[in-house]
Amino acid sequence: MGRVRGAWCVVLGVGLGLAATPTTARAQFGLFGPNKIQYRQFDWRTLRGEHVDLYFYPEEDELARVALTYAEDSYRELEVRFRHPVASRVPIVVYASHYDFEQTNLLPFTPPEGLLGFTEFGRSRVALPFRGNYAEFRHTIRHELVHVFQLSLGRLNGRLHNKLRSLQFPLWYTEGTAEYFSEGEDTQDEMLLRDLTQGGRLPSIEDLSYAGGGIIYPIGGTLVRFLADTYGEWRLIEMFDDAWKYDNFEELMAAVFGKPLRDLTAEWQYHMRRTYYPQVATQRPLALGGRPLAPLALKPAVWTPPGDSEPQVLYISPRTGYTNIYGVPLSGGKPRIIVQGERTAQLESFHSFDSRMDVDSAGVLVFATRYMQHDALVFWDVQRQRLVGRYQFPDIVSILSPAWSPDRGSVVFSGLTLSGASDLYLLHVADGRLERLTSDRYNDTDPSFSPDGAQLVFASDRTAFGPNGAMNLFIMDVASRQVRYLTYGDWHDRGPRWIPEGQVTFTSDRRGVQDIYVVDSTGTGRRESGVPGGTFDPVWVPSVGMYVVGGFENLSFNIYKLRPLTREAAPADSVALPADSLGRALVLAANPDTVVLAGTRESPEWRWRELDDTRFARTEPARYEKRYRVDFAGGEAAVVPGAGAVQWATFLLSDMLADNLLFVNVLAFQQGGGLGDLIANFNGSVSYLNQSRRLNWGMGAFRLRGTFYENTLDRLYRETATGAFGVLRYPLSRFSRVEGRFQVEYSDRTDFGFIGNIAFPRRHGILASNYLSFIHDNALWLPTGPIDGGRERLTGGIVNDFQNARFDSWVLSADLRRYLRTSLKSAIALRGFLYVAGGERPQRINLGGSYALRGYPRYTYVAGSQAYMINAEWRFPLTDYLTLGFPFGEWRFPGIEGALFADVGRAWEAAYSQQGTIGSYGFSFRMNVGFPLVLRLDVGWRYGDRDSYQLPTESRRKHFVDFWFGFDY
Repeated sequence: MGRVRGAWCVVLGVGLGLAATPTTARAQFGLFGPNKIQYRQFDWRTLRGEHVDLYFYPEEDELARVALTYAEDSYRELEVRFRHPVASRVPIVVYASHYDFEQTNLLPFTPPEGLLGFTEFGRSRVALPFRGNYAEFRHTIRHELVHVFQLSLGRLNGRLHNKLRSLQFPLWYTEGTAEYFSEGEDTQDEMLLRDLTQGGRLPSIEDLSYAGGGIIYPIGGTLVRFLADTYGEWRLIEMFDDAWKYDNFEELMAAVFGKPLRDLTAEWQYHMRRTYYPQVATQRPLALGGRPLAPLALKPAVWTPPGDSEPQVLYISPRTGYTNIYGVPLSGGKPRIIVQGERTAQLESFHSFDSRMDVDSAGVLVFATRYMQHDALVFWDVQRQRLVGRYQFPDIVSILSPAWSPDRGSVVFSGLTLSGASDLYLLHVADGRLERLTSDRYNDTDPSFSPDGAQLVFASDRTAFGPNGAMNLFIMDVASRQVRYLTYGDWHDRGPRWIPEGQVTFTSDRRGVQDIYVVDSTGTGRRESGVPGGTFDPVWVPSVGMYVVGGFENLSFNIYKLRPLTREAAPADSVALPADSLGRALVLAANPDTVVLAGTRESPEWRWRELDDTRFARTEPARYEKRYRVDFAGGEAAVVPGAGAVQWATFLLSDMLADNLLFVNVLAFQQGGGLGDLIANFNGSVSYLNQSRRLNWGMGAFRLRGTFYENTLDRLYRETATGAFGVLRYPLSRFSRVEGRFQVEYSDRTDFGFIGNIAFPRRHGILASNYLSFIHDNALWLPTGPIDGGRERLTGGIVNDFQNARFDSWVLSADLRRYLRTSLKSAIALRGFLYVAGGERPQRINLGGSYALRGYPRYTYVAGSQAYMINAEWRFPLTDYLTLGFPFGEWRFPGIEGALFADVGRAWEAAYSQQGTIGSYGFSFRMNVGFPLVLRLDVGWRYGDRDSYQLPTESRRKHFVDFWFGFDY
């Protein structure tokens, strides 16, 4: 359970149809996958409230006290509304930035930028970042605490009514309830809801029951609000109280609200149409009033090359799955890639939804990108398409919306410090000198220079409406640092830019829709657009008398050319009002179509409300103590009459921050009748993993005893082994890492059988094993597997037998994979694999199986100590989805991917080379039915020297059909 930023990231992901989930969910020590990096070793502290334990580090001491105060206030209110106290203390972990938040170990993957917080199920631990926005931070705390109450109620009802598994609530209800109890929808949510309603795409409640993703948040929030307003808020809580009585959610809804889902859907959709349909009469869609320039695109910047009259539009787009910066002529045409992103650590993320770009007259583009542990300010020559400068600052974690000065001598930007303060900074490009222009707790964003370079305009929450999230525009005199406010009101004025005519253009939601406005220094301003979706980041192009804007329509963000409204459509007007009680002259607009201005004095100050609460103002925090609790426990037992029994159990323990993990595995065979036999056949291991630093390390011990079968050797062996091991993992960047495993053991092993005429000697002594791997992975995934980028894994290892003074075994392997895009959802996938092993007991590898040489057995038949393999296939979409109709309804299945494949490989022993080259070719069908299940059907033909491998009869035939589960290689 968590909170994302409205529909922004969600809509973009839906439009692409590209999924990152399989990549980010990879285990830290898996074969491939990106890395989560602990750049900092946090000095954790604890503040204890009446119900909440808050975990923080010293840089965010003030922020932690605000969070604890608001969490305790929220707890008391939710306790009354839910009619339920949470039985255990609520742990909340606060990070001073999203960069720090991405290092949390409470999630097995790196939290994406759109994730504002989450509540994990096992121990109801809450984690969230502060991103400089006070109102957003409070909203997320309340949202996650609602989830804590939901989980607590579910556990209580399960215990009271002896239900091992409580009824599963759909995501729209749990997240919608959390949004309802934490202030509800904002302008961005309204934008999505309006678009769905006016476009006739509102889903039914039945459809929502199976839906996921961030689109659920605004839909669920407005639906829950409708149910509460229509039928009473008490029914929302009754849903959780009565869940134990019913077998499915539909029955529960019908019982609590007194109507079936069909009727509730009709009522809700009618309410939505009455809300949003009247606006159609006064709003002109972008498809009619504007001209599209780029699909799935954001953050435009306009530049006219020297000696050219055709302006170029630069923008950010993730249309291929990777986010790149593109350029396209203003008159239209084929876009070209200016900067490739998300493939290397130097250009890891452009912060597409938060950060603008700017380009100077010489064609040097300045933008922010993530580079390792901090953001970097990057200067890029557009014409030569190369990096010409990069700056990083040790105390600034995040950089947003840089803008050039008119003389090209400096760049202004918004920066987030290590303690979470969002301020404006000025970089002098010539000498790299950095000046801090503001220093306070206000959220200052989107700065822009005036044409003469003497002033800055920026957006900030530093008005009396700021604590509730409102943003207004402010003017700063660069020389004196004096700030005055330009607009004043309870709305969101964002993205200001000074234009050559000396006016400021920006967007505002004062009509409930994000429109373009313009204002001059005399206080005259007016609305310049009126679209139903929304417009963002306007750039005025005087040469054509048009705006280049980001626009939202039909569930998609695009770049448009847009002419401003006529004066008759949006007349200019302003009304002067008397000075307020503080003596500040205010000028307020008569209607929301006009700009609201203010006098020249500084805006009234406000401080975080919770700092005036004395409960925790002087509370001394305690140092964090590691206390382990069981996160998971499971076990099984099996009995084979006449043969014996086996018992298995596993436990996972962790500390509160999940930086330290303890794994315990127990396996006992009983092949006789006494206790002594059970003890003699005891197998088990205990291991510890420390994830608190960039260098992850672990250690453990094990005991192994019994008779086992090794399928790559096709033989039995008996072994007793006791030893200890260590593991290391060092991420070089998000895309590459080094892994090592080191082990010392006492082994007594006897092998039965031969390979050819080779007999393996008995191994009795002390072994030391050392393995080292380099892994790189920047692959982009579809739901069935990689579609672009590449993956590599290089491994070397050696096992020393100290007692016999010999190399027991050594191994070298290389696995290289490349994905060459042929269209948006098709690619040629290539894999090359090489394996060489030696020593007294060379480790053998098997090449057969559906994930390797298709059409051949998965076990010992295609095995050897030397091997190579080449795989190639062309992957392409067959259907976006598949629907099957039945008399009682229809079933809708996910899309199907097709592939043409060809494999070739060989495996042999170093001492002799009897096996020849074999392979297969054919076609394949794949369908993702939910992570991690991918159904695959391979139909093909075998070829090559199959007789030399002593294959089973069915594997000697030419034709094969294979059905299995697994992602594409």
